[in-house]
Amino acid sequence: MNEEHIRLKITDGVGILTIDRHKRRNALNGQMWTAIGDLVSQAAKERPRALIVAGAGPHFCAGMDLKPDNPLAARILPAVMEKKPGLAREIIEELKSCLAPLRSFPAPVIAAIEGVCLGGGLELALCCDVRIAGVSAKLGLPEVRIGMVPDVGGISLLTRLVGPGRAAMIICGGNAITADEAHRLGLVERVVDTGKALNTAMTMAQNIAKGGPASVAAAIQAIRNVPGLNQAAAFEVETEAGITALMSGEAEEGMRAFVEKRAPRW
Repeated sequence: MNEEHIRLKITDGVGILTIDRHKRRNALNGQMWTAIGDLVSQAAKERPRALIVAGAGPHFCAGMDLKPDNPLAARILPAVMEKKPGLAREIIEELKSCLAPLRSFPAPVIAAIEGVCLGGGLELALCCDVRIAGVSAKLGLPEVRIGMVPDVGGISLLTRLVGPGRAAMIICGGNAITADEAHRLGLVERVVDTGKALNTAMTMAQNIAKGGPASVAAAIQAIRNVPGLNQAAAFEVETEAGITALMSGEAEEGMRAFVEKRAPRW
């Protein structure tokens, strides 16, 4: 299943999913997409406090591998050449389903981005809750340059994150942008020195792990659901998250620990 190219390690409540195909800048073949979905689903069952997605070596992910030895590329070709919309839909929905476990992960997900983060690689990062980029990183959705669109979440997730005008500039222009520009546009939340993205993500994940797990899970689910809702609906999502946290028992321990001046025992 090509899980040798996708690794999962969970230590002290923090999971790290690593894409390791550095000879091709961590470009994804069909089996790697499947392995991502399977391993993230496996991680969800172990309930880490946070999950980090990173690339091995100097790059995050160059996107989908379009070389002929990728079976997925071989499947796309007949859909294009023979104009088979049913097959095209099947492939797109299959790839979206591989990333679905990331979008619904029961804890915050952090992308640690170095080097290139393009096409499907950026769509992978967009499925995460927070993106940290090394200053030399290059991010983009170049699909229009080869007659495609970023249809594995790129259009919808980017528009939701940065707004329609900025999304149009990034998607329709097809150019890669710098980490600083991505930060200015709201595509990444933090820019750090080259090579420091993973360490910064780990520090953030360890800080997240200090919170009550049920409370953090309720908060992140509400945060994901709020964009696009009207204010009343957003308030209701927030209220339900509050109830979930209060009913988990964590508030009782948290308040007791505060009074006793100690760290809470989750």
